[in-house]
Amino acid sequence: MALTIPKRMDEITADWLTDALRSSGVIKDAKITETAREQIGVGVGILGELARITLTYDRDEAGAPPTIVAKLPTQDPGGFGVAQMLGFYEKEAHIYHELAQELAAPRNYYSARDAEKQAYVILMEDVGSLRQGDQVEGASVADADLLIQEVAKMHAQWWDRSQLEALEWIPTPAAPELKLAQTSAMMSLEPFLTNFGSRLSDRQRGVVQAMAPRMMAMQDAFSERPQTLNHGDLRLDNIFFGSTDGSRALTLIDWQITVKARGPYDIAYFLSQSIDPGERKANEKDWMKGYYEVAVAEKNTYSWDQCWDDYRVATLYCVAYPLIAGGSIDLGNERGVELVGRMAERSLTAVTDLNADELLERYEERPPIIPS
Repeated sequence: MALTIPKRMDEITADWLTDALRSSGVIKDAKITETAREQIGVGVGILGELARITLTYDRDEAGAPPTIVAKLPTQDPGGFGVAQMLGFYEKEAHIYHELAQELAAPRNYYSARDAEKQAYVILMEDVGSLRQGDQVEGASVADADLLIQEVAKMHAQWWDRSQLEALEWIPTPAAPELKLAQTSAMMSLEPFLTNFGSRLSDRQRGVVQAMAPRMMAMQDAFSERPQTLNHGDLRLDNIFFGSTDGSRALTLIDWQITVKARGPYDIAYFLSQSIDPGERKANEKDWMKGYYEVAVAEKNTYSWDQCWDDYRVATLYCVAYPLIAGGSIDLGNERGVELVGRMAERSLTAVTDLNADELLERYEERPPIIPS
């Protein structure tokens, strides 16, 4: 009998956790007798609720984790509606269940999803002992060097791979449910500009307004081959340096927005929104050349010029992230507000530094899709 999926953290009880961890083989005979829950990720997980749970067992058992991290959808109705509409929760639970062992992700202890009931849960390895990035503060040059090289390796591993094509539940940016991102972006324009417009120049505010109705056309372009597996939410808050077993240099969380797309998408999002604009501007050409050498190597179907062009286009498109987040942000969440503000400032500065707004004319405006 399938376990009921909790919708609130207080529904994740000792008995429920025992059944969940036994069902996935994490524990066999041990029983969880007590739990202590600590909310984490406040102002970091914009579309999710996270808690670290300390577990007490009735006996010692090899492999029984002393702590786990539980992830549920956000309790904020606006954020939940956006994520549900775009299929983020369904996809992330699927990724942890099917692919976590192949990715630089925390170990999956248990995951379940029920789209009909809009219920999703992930129990994952606690990576809190690792150094986590702070997106408000921004990445160092050394951390950016490491991140780009490691992501390039991941992209090389999945580059036009037949297994990637077979993963039909991982969409391209052109998937119908992701086309709803334009709807969300256009609905977010007024509140975003009200809340964050004063932090932007006239030119930058114009970019936001011009980009939003062109998102679907840009999504079509980024869905063309060659494709690789893009994390999709590669920002500093989602990056831990190292791994608990010492086997890798990075551990990435928040796989809600993972897509099959052109590789520069991930790099453009990280560089445009997780590092000081001056550091980005001084280093981005070298970083992209290093990325190209590792990810593309001797593949003859994708030129450096195309890679750089895709990077500029992706930088322009990624304005959508602070736009959508800023349209539904809880203004009482001080760190969340500052985070979205920094994302917006850095993102639009990257667009203007790269003159990426001159690329807008390539893409037609389309009316938003109205959800049925």
